[in-house]
Amino acid sequence: MVYRAVFHLDANDEKIFALGLNNVTNLLKAIPNDHHDVVMLFNGPAVQLLQQESCALQENIRNLQQQRVVFKVCNNALNKFGVTTEDLVPGCIVIPAGIVELIVLQQDGYAYIKP
Repeated sequence: MVYRAVFHLDANDEKIFALGLNNVTNLLKAIPNDHHDVVMLFNGPAVQLLQQESCALQENIRNLQQQRVVFKVCNNALNKFGVTTEDLVPGCIVIPAGIVELIVLQQDGYAYIKP
């Protein structure tokens, strides 16, 4: 079995961000020997959480990236909130539209999780 999940963050809220990271960490601990395809998708005001200069959870992000968790960021939201690609924590993947990506992932069988 492959565990496919997308964790959706759309609020600029550090507590929800930390909760989402913990949810993903706990998922990976629960399935250590199983295949997984996990995405954390950020759109709306949540894109501001991934600004390298102010992100206090970069170590957690790096640890999850090393476990093949993908961090996707909505380009529309980056533009709206004045965040550049260069501002982001390294390793983030910018996608054109977060809402479209959510639809695609769900149609591809990813479980939708909203921390």
